Amino acid sequence: MSIQSVLFRTAGGDRALELTRDFCHEHGEAMLNAAAMLGGSAAHRRCLRLIADIAKGVVLSKALKHELVWLHRLVMLDFVGDPEREETARFMALDILDPRVEEICFEADRLFDLLVAIADEHPGCDVVQREIFDLSAA
Repeated sequence: MSIQSVLFRTAGGDRALELTRDFCHEHGEAMLNAAAMLGGSAAHRRCLRLIADIAKGVVLSKALKHELVWLHRLVMLDFVGDPEREETARFMALDILDPRVEEICFEADRLFDLLVAIADEHPGCDVVQREIFDLSAA
């Protein structure tokens, strides 16, 4: 564990928040890049705000979990298909051989792993449970 991870530890002991902070420390830059690539500047700002809110949070609130699910849906291309959405245009412009596409797939898997860990720590959280169920049923 890195010194930065230790600095992110919470005094209140919310293990899900600790795991999320560790994820942001390790994968935050890649998630910001993915958000920009797949959702444009608005998605990039939203992801940046999410990471900042996680860094200053005391617990992993329901609002933060909603934002993590949004980010997961973005990298899983759930918003692609509606011709009115920016995500669709951005997806159509992607080169499937671009190495960043493979990185996004890797990061999407790591984010899913985080959501599973959050569900284990907060078993009553319907926000995360629903996202995991929706993916496993697909």
